[in-house]
Amino acid sequence: MSKSNRVRIMLLGGVALWLGAGAAQAQVAADSADDAAGGLQEIVVTAQKRAQNIQQVGIAITAVTPEQIANRNIASSADLAGKVVGLESYSPYGPGTSSNVVIRGIGLNDFGEGHEAPVTSYVDEFYIVAVPAVDFALFDLDRVEVLRGPQGTLFGRNSTGGLINYITKRPSQTAEGYLSASYGRFNDLKLEGAATAPLSDTVSMRLSGTSRHSDGFQKNINPALERGGQAGSDAARLQLRYQGDDGWDILLKGEYGRTRTTHAYYESKTGFVDANGLVVTDPTIVDAVGYAERNTPAAKKNVVSTNDAAFLRSSGYSGLLRIEKKFGDTTFTSLTGYQSYKRRMQEDSDGTPNPLVFASFPYQGKQLTQELRLYHDGRSTRWTVGLYGMRALGKDQPTAVFNFPLDGPTAVNPATGLYNGTYFPISLNADWRLRTNSGAVFGQIEQDFGKFTAIAGIRVTRDRKTFSDRDNAALRDCGGGAVGDCFLVSDGGTGTPVPFRLKYSATLWSGKIELDYKPNRNNLFYASISRGTKAGGFNNGFYPTGVSLARIPYGDETLISYEVGQKSTLFDRKLRINTSAFYYDYKDYQAFNYVGLAGLITNQDATAYGIETDIEAAVTPELRLYAAGAYLHTEIEDVAKVTPVGTTVVADRPMAFAPKWSASGGATYTIELPNDQSLALDWNFETRSSRYSGNFGDPGTQLEGYFKHNASITYEAAEHWQLRAFVDNISNRLNTTYGGPSFASLGIIQVRYAMPRTYGAAVRYRW
Repeated sequence: MSKSNRVRIMLLGGVALWLGAGAAQAQVAADSADDAAGGLQEIVVTAQKRAQNIQQVGIAITAVTPEQIANRNIASSADLAGKVVGLESYSPYGPGTSSNVVIRGIGLNDFGEGHEAPVTSYVDEFYIVAVPAVDFALFDLDRVEVLRGPQGTLFGRNSTGGLINYITKRPSQTAEGYLSASYGRFNDLKLEGAATAPLSDTVSMRLSGTSRHSDGFQKNINPALERGGQAGSDAARLQLRYQGDDGWDILLKGEYGRTRTTHAYYESKTGFVDANGLVVTDPTIVDAVGYAERNTPAAKKNVVSTNDAAFLRSSGYSGLLRIEKKFGDTTFTSLTGYQSYKRRMQEDSDGTPNPLVFASFPYQGKQLTQELRLYHDGRSTRWTVGLYGMRALGKDQPTAVFNFPLDGPTAVNPATGLYNGTYFPISLNADWRLRTNSGAVFGQIEQDFGKFTAIAGIRVTRDRKTFSDRDNAALRDCGGGAVGDCFLVSDGGTGTPVPFRLKYSATLWSGKIELDYKPNRNNLFYASISRGTKAGGFNNGFYPTGVSLARIPYGDETLISYEVGQKSTLFDRKLRINTSAFYYDYKDYQAFNYVGLAGLITNQDATAYGIETDIEAAVTPELRLYAAGAYLHTEIEDVAKVTPVGTTVVADRPMAFAPKWSASGGATYTIELPNDQSLALDWNFETRSSRYSGNFGDPGTQLEGYFKHNASITYEAAEHWQLRAFVDNISNRLNTTYGGPSFASLGIIQVRYAMPRTYGAAVRYRW
C-alpha cells in the first residue's frame, strides 16, 4: 500500500469519526454551567503553556491525577505504561534505573547515555537532557501530562514522539499537607509527606519528600550477592513562592534525590544468529561454555545465578526559578533551570554464573536552560512568542570485560554451571564527552472564526555539539580509522588510547498548522499537520568492531504527522470520549540496531499509523468506568541484517516496543457511609499484544503479549484519613519485559521478567 493511500485511509477514517460523533451530539443539549450531580470533573492542563480544559485542546493528551498516582501505585515514569494509552516504558537495566519511554512506537531504544530521547521529559516545564536522570521518584505532584505526537513548537526540543510534563504541587496561601506510608511484599516501605506554610501575606513555602526501600523481587542463588530489583531512593523538594497584588508570581524551587540499590539482574536464554542474520532463541542448545540456565536451580523466572554484583548509585540536584508577570492581557514568563546528575552502575551483562561479560557505566551530566516568553490572550486572537537557550555537558567512562572461552563448550557442574576451560580476556574502555549548545526562537498564534479556530506555530532551533572520545587501542593494527578495533585490550591495559573529536551543527525547524471546530462547549473536532525534528548526534560507548569514524555520527530525523481527533463530553458530563487517528511519515528515523557485541544508531525512513480511544463514564454517582485502547502499525524501511556468512538481507521491520494492540481500563465503585465516610473498590487491567524490544524484528527479542489486573480497596474518613489495601499483578503474570541480543554470538540472549504479584497496605493523613 502506498503512503498516499495510507494517508487517505487515515483521514477518511477520521472524517467518519467526526461525522459519527457529531450525529451523537445532536441529541445532547448544552450542559448548565455547574457540573451535574455525579458527573465527571473538569481536568485542567497546561499543554499549550497556559491553563485550559483538557477537552478544549486539540492535542492527544492524557492527564494523570494525584489520586490516580496514589491509587494505582505509580512510583516512577516506568509505571505510566499501562495507564496511558499509546505509551510503553521499559528499562534495559530493570526497575529503578533509567526508563526509556515510547509513545506510538517512537522512543529511544539505545542503552547509551549520550543520546537525547524523542519522547522528552519535563518537570515544571524544565527539560531534562540526560536520559539516566529521567527515572526519578514521583511525589507531591499536581498532575502528570502526557502529550502524544510531535510537540516541537511550544515545548520544542526533540519532541518528535511526544512528551511527559511532571507538574509539582506549588505553595499557596493555604496551610495544608499530608503524610503517607505504605508497606508491601518484599519489605517494600515507602514514606512520603508534604506541607505548605504561608510565611506572610505574599510569601509561602512548601517542603516535600519521599523515601522508598525494598529487599528486591529477584532471588540470586549466589549466596555472596544480594537480591535484585531493589528499590532504594530518597528525594526532597523545597519551594518558595511570592504572589503579590502587583501581578508578580515568583517561584524558587530546589530539589535533591539519590538512589542506592541493587538493580535487577539479567537472566539468560540460549540462542543463535540464523541464516538471515536474525537472533532466535533455541531451548535445546547450550551457550558458548556449555551452560543453559534451564538446567540449573535458576531456571525459574526471577531467580538468577550470577558471579558479578549489580548495583546503582546515583544522585542529583536541580534548581528552578520561575518569574511570571501579568500586564493586562499579556503575561511574561521567565524559566531558569539548572540540573547536575551523576550515576555509577554495574551489571553482570551475561546473566550467568560464568564470568563472560561485565560492564560499568559512571555517567555524569549537567545542564543550564533559560526560556523567555510572552503570551497574549485577546478576545479572538491568542499568541505566544519566546526564546530558548540551553547548555549541557555529558560524560561517561564505560568499561566492559569480555572473557571469550577458548576451549568451546565443556562439561559443567549442573549445580553451578561453572566453565572449566580457558578464557581469553578482552577489555573495552571509553572516555567520551558531549557538549551541547542550543538556541531557539518560537511562536504560535490562534485565531477564532466563529466556531472555528485556526492555529499555526513554528520553532527554529540552532544546535552545536562537540563529541570527543578516547578508546584504548588493541594490540592489532587500527589503520583506516576503524574505531571499533581501537579499544580492544588483551594485555592488561597497555594499549595506547586513540582519541578523536567530532563536531555537529545544524539549523532545524518544526511547526504545526491546525484547525479546530467547536459546535458547542461540549465538543471539539480537530485536524493538524505537524513537523517534528530531532537533532543528530553521536554514537557513544562501545562501538562494533571495524566501524569507521564516518559512522560515529548519525543525522537529523524529520517527522511529518497528520492527525485528526475529537473530544466529546456527553449526557450532562456523564460520559467523556476522546479519539485520535494519526499517520507518521519519517525521514531519516534514528534507528538503533545491535551489531555484534555493541550497536549503532543509523538513519532509516519509517512510517507509523494508528488510532486511539480514551473513554470515561460516570454510570451512577457510585460507579465510574474507564477504558482506553489503541491500534498501531509501524514499519522501518529497508533494514539491513548481516548473516553469519557475511551476506546482507534487506527487509522492512517493526519498531521496538510498538504493540499492534493495547488496552487498559477498570472500574471504581464508591460506597458512601455515615459521618462523611466512604469505601471505594477499584479494579483495573492492562493488556498488550506481542512486540519486540529491538528495532529489527529479531525473534529473540520478541516479548509475548500479556494481560494483568490489579485491585484495591480504600476507606476514607472525613476527608482526612485514608486507608488502602492493594494487590498488583493478581494473576502473577511474569511476562518478558526485555530481550537483548547483544551476546547471541556467545549463545546468550539477555532477558528480564515482570515483577511478580505484590500486595500491601497504605495509610494517608491530610490536613
